[in-house]
Amino acid sequence: MVQVYIFKLIFVTIFIKMERKVSVSKIAEFKGHVGNIYGLYCSPISKKVYTGATDGYVVEWDLQKPDEGRLICRLKEPIYSIFLFEPKQQLWIGLASGNIHVVDLITKEELKNLEIHKLGVFDLKLNEKKIYAAGGDGSISMIDANTFELLGLKKIAQKSVRCLSFNEKEGILAAGTSDHSIVLLSNNLEILKTKITAHKNSVFSLTFTSDGQYLLSGGRDAYLNVWRINIAENSLELVQDIPAHNLHIHHISVQKEGSYFITCSMDKSIKIWALADFELLKVVDKARNESHVNSVNKIAWISELEFVSISDDKKMIYWKLKS
Repeated sequence: MVQVYIFKLIFVTIFIKMERKVSVSKIAEFKGHVGNIYGLYCSPISKKVYTGATDGYVVEWDLQKPDEGRLICRLKEPIYSIFLFEPKQQLWIGLASGNIHVVDLITKEELKNLEIHKLGVFDLKLNEKKIYAAGGDGSISMIDANTFELLGLKKIAQKSVRCLSFNEKEGILAAGTSDHSIVLLSNNLEILKTKITAHKNSVFSLTFTSDGQYLLSGGRDAYLNVWRINIAENSLELVQDIPAHNLHIHHISVQKEGSYFITCSMDKSIKIWALADFELLKVVDKARNESHVNSVNKIAWISELEFVSISDDKKMIYWKLKS
């Protein structure tokens, strides 16, 4: 009886895992850039996608028209990050020099050139009508999205700040740095917890889960780390450290409402994971899915079943998930 029970338990476990597997279809490829693509923003309102690359081009894409990219502007240096301030239809563009250009999306006119950081702006995030920028000079800036006024500047690391993520429920900003650390701050850039050693090398991506209970981090060490948040103590407890990829994890994206998150890597692959238990569900690569042929730099959900990816192969790919 014991043997039969064990067999049934194993069978049920395998069946459940099989049921949770997902499939992915490539819907379209978007070509036009002549440089590696690092900047990515997906508008939840218009469903348009914006990309920026080392060629200095910023392009608007309609997902239903892969061959009709709309050039917004061309800058004279590599673009590392993009964010669209939706209320005013203004694109914030972070450059390799550390400058942030603000461009009117409708007229394509430059509204402001912010010279705040001394090195590259690797990430741009919005919270309560303030734009936060992650600088290669080890600092985070806080800028009024309406007036462009610099509201705060905080030095938190000797090396680059590579990524930012907000826990909006708790008012916490997490910053990942190239000195292997995660730093927790308030909305006003007050440091709540300094130098949580998170990875063996640079922390390239951070994202809070939609319920605000966990923080996911990805690093140059190719590990995906899962942190439980203790709000009372402003601390992080490492729950899992997963050797998720063969090379650097460049980006993590979590569904706002749903049960999946995705990671992408320098190893040219995209991976789909279950939020419930952080189990790997699907590997997307060139051999199996006609995916990217070079490093995948960023990924973003468009809806609960669709996402896009950008790469050093100068392409954006539009994907659809089938669960």
